[in-house]
Amino acid sequence: MKRSPVLWGCFLLVCLVSFTYGEERKTILVGCPLPLGASYGQNGLKGLTLATEEINDKGGILLHGKKYPIQLEIVDTGDLDPKVSVEESNAQVEKLITEKNVDVLVGGPNRSEYGVAAMDVVAGHNVVHIVSSGCYTPKWHSVKFASDPKKYRRSFRMSGNIAWYIKETRDLLKFLKKNYGFKKMYILIQNTLMCRDAAEIVKKVATEDGWEIVGQESAPSETTDFTNYLEKCKKSGAQVLFMWNYSPNTSYLFEQWRNMEIPALPMGFVETAEDPDFWKKTKGKCAYSVITLSEAGVTLSDVTPLSRAYYNAYKQRWGKPPRGTSSAASYEAMYVLKDAVERADSLDPDKLIPALEKTDLPVVRGRIRFDKNHQFILGYDPETSALGNWAQWQDGKRVTIWPPAAKSGELKMPPWLQWFWLKTR
Repeated sequence: MKRSPVLWGCFLLVCLVSFTYGEERKTILVGCPLPLGASYGQNGLKGLTLATEEINDKGGILLHGKKYPIQLEIVDTGDLDPKVSVEESNAQVEKLITEKNVDVLVGGPNRSEYGVAAMDVVAGHNVVHIVSSGCYTPKWHSVKFASDPKKYRRSFRMSGNIAWYIKETRDLLKFLKKNYGFKKMYILIQNTLMCRDAAEIVKKVATEDGWEIVGQESAPSETTDFTNYLEKCKKSGAQVLFMWNYSPNTSYLFEQWRNMEIPALPMGFVETAEDPDFWKKTKGKCAYSVITLSEAGVTLSDVTPLSRAYYNAYKQRWGKPPRGTSSAASYEAMYVLKDAVERADSLDPDKLIPALEKTDLPVVRGRIRFDKNHQFILGYDPETSALGNWAQWQDGKRVTIWPPAAKSGELKMPPWLQWFWLKTR
């Protein structure tokens, strides 16, 4: 039978389409925009890599009845480098979408203003973005997303939220006040806009709870000699030395605090003190310091059955424990993606978004669920929310002392602090 040219052409077109879409996909391509020159970006990449390897070892993600391995496409956003502009950073996010043709984005940018700006990049394309590293500003969900949920529907955040971490800080301070009788605080921060703003928030909530702020100083980022500030802290009668500092020079602060036996418990947001090697770097002088690691599970604990398994797997893969910020969140993000893709049976954002919105998944930090503004829910109950992590350096290890459901040990006081306050009370 003679076939018409039109029918023959249609047949060839169907074959071509079938070949293109049926054979071309070999992986699920995940774009990872991260500031690779900074520890937070490196933490995130290690978490993403570990989860990807685990998922791929089991065949990958099930899609349309077939399992596909995950392939990570990584770019350096450089957004924690002050020399890199918002435009330059987000050009890398755009590149992943338009040049690399990724199926989904997972990662940063980390710096808050860059991460908020990235929401507009994502809104201009048909791709889902799961923020798993940095960008802690409450403005992400309460202002930007809330201003136009339809426009920003492709963006989800499970990295963190400074508004919750301030509440955690406030509750920990209440615990110290109630159980130890502490009521005087000296605030010492890095002299940057972010740290100054954060200090004012801590000062406000602490004062509302009955704390007396007996001193407040801002040290330049390049400071290595903190003795003048520490002398002021000692003379002020402070029982808590509250810090907010991202400078690598803070290792000197802990060493000088210990050598001077300052009778105030050091605690706060200190990026360098998150490092599992910080004890060695300070030769143990960081002992008794209390720092936030942001994410439950990056210290050895049993928040959920997955927490200890993650910690051990991470340590085996990378030769040391998880550092902190971005490590667990990025690891979890790959499993959240896998769960949503398999429930939606699609990578199409119109199908993937509703699946992500219905996420209810046990993870390392507790349980991941999203609110109406696509912000993951933080809390104190691992059955309903994800938990943070305040840890104290004890005997060479970071021991979680807050929140209660994540505790792996009890808070300890420096012996000279106990002696000093017994003497002066």
